[in-house]
Formats: sequence, structure tokens, C-alpha cells
Amino acid sequence: MFPADQVAVITGDSEVGREFAGLPFDHLLFTGSTAVGREVMKAASVNLTPVTLELGGKSPALVASSADLRTAAASIAYGKLTNAGQICVAPDYALVPRERIREFVEQFAAAARKQYPGGLEGPDYTAIISDRHHQRLMGHLEEARKRDVEIILPFGETVSGRKMPPAILLNPPDDLRLMQDEIFGPLLPVVGYDTLDEAIRYINERPRPLALYLFSRDGESRRRVVDQTISGGVCINDALTQLAVDDLPFGGIGPSGMGRYHGREGFETFSHMKPIYRSRLFNPARFLRPPASAVQHWMGRLFIGS
Repeated sequence: MFPADQVAVITGDSEVGREFAGLPFDHLLFTGSTAVGREVMKAASVNLTPVTLELGGKSPALVASSADLRTAAASIAYGKLTNAGQICVAPDYALVPRERIREFVEQFAAAARKQYPGGLEGPDYTAIISDRHHQRLMGHLEEARKRDVEIILPFGETVSGRKMPPAILLNPPDDLRLMQDEIFGPLLPVVGYDTLDEAIRYINERPRPLALYLFSRDGESRRRVVDQTISGGVCINDALTQLAVDDLPFGGIGPSGMGRYHGREGFETFSHMKPIYRSRLFNPARFLRPPASAVQHWMGRLFIGS
């Protein structure tokens, strides 16, 4: 057990959080949405408290044409459905070669059923955290249905309280809320693309994500995606596992956050290096003090020139 002046847990609503962020701490770490992150940073700025923000966002899963589709779909299903998608680095949407979308959907659905053989009633599939967020996600689905987006449900239409069935949405329009906000739930938009340049451009036209997942067996396409996109981190041919490597720095960029932690970077983020200089008995700096002597002028001309 830690004493209360070292570790304490304080619970409360947004008002408690707002007041907490306004206290004069040495450093604040916040994980949550981009919108709330802005409010935390604003409250901390009153005291010039430095902040580390880990804000998630819309992390893409790019399936290159060279990818093993079965392996890619299984990894994306794992990343999307773990904790019902309520993870900051969960794949938010998938970019898939247009001609392989149907095959990807079949493989994703098969992987989802294999990983959760009990469906919604199985012990490994969890519920959405609150009624508010469940209603938000159901609203995304309803909006998509009204726009005639094709929706595939690997577990069927079964509903069990706040346990929300996984849903694949094919090529939803960009103006849907689903495509604007971080999903944070078991809904997977699948967007088709024709060329790798098009997929890279699609990612770069959107806010910088916390994670980018790339599935490719081709070294050239891996190099191009890594070099030509900006994200907090990259995971190649898997999902979520970059979070488990404790000596890799973790953090976002731009709308997905600021600052780094985990491993050495975490120690440096939450520490302050205090530089200390101690002058010896013989201090040559005293020869630089005014009034300027002939020797100082001579040294100036020698080393600086005039």
C-alpha cells in the first residue's frame, strides 16, 4: 500500500475532472478524447502545468495488396473487438484494396466468430461502458442505415443489454459521424482503395492518428507507408502489440496527443533534470568581469577578431 500523499484515487464527473486539472501540479497525464484533452490543457495552462495528452483518434488499419488477408483480418478483429473496441489504439477503420473487400469481410467475420465462439453471451466479449456510449454507438449504426450503408453483422442481430454486436460497414460516406469521430466501439468501417498512393493520401487528409496499423509482406510498400505518413506509432502485421513493448515510447501527435511515456521516456517525461554547476576555487570566469583590461581586449581580438 502507498500512503495517500503518494498514490490516491479520486472519482467524480466532469466537474471534478475540470477542478482537478486546474490545480497547480508539477505535471498532468490525461488519456481520453481530443475534445476533453483540449479542456484539460486549457485548465492546466492557468498554472503553466505541463501536460502529457494521450487522445486516441481514428487509427487506420491499412491492408496492402501484398498482405495475407486471413492473417490481417484476424489481427484487425483482435484489435477491434478486444474490450469491445474500447481501447485508445483500437483500429478505427480499415483500408482494403477494393477488389478484395468481400474476401476481407468474410475473413474478419470468421475470425470474430472464432475468437468469440459464444458470441455476445460468451465470457470474453464485454459490454459498452455506459448507456450514453451505447446509445452513441447505436446512433452511428442508425445513421448509417438511413444512408443505405451496407452493414454486415458477424454475430447476427442479437442484442444483450449493453453488449453490442460487432458490425462491419462498407464504404460509409465521409460525412457520417462514424467517419468523423473516434468510434471507441465494435464498429468497423471498411473503405476500399485502388492504389497505395490513394490509401496514403486518405490517411494524410485526416487528423494524425495515435496508431497506424500496416499489413504488408512487401518491404517497399512498408517503407513508403512509414515514410509518407505521420502517426504516434506504427505496428506492422499485427494490432495492439506495440502497446505491450514497454521500452517503446508511446504517445500521440497533433490531435492524437502530445508527449511520450513508457520505459525510459516515461521516466524522463515525469522527471525534471536539475542542472547544477559548482565553481572551483580557481574560477577563470573572473577574468571576464568588467572593467575590461588590455589582456581581455587582446584575447577578444585573438579569438573573435575585430
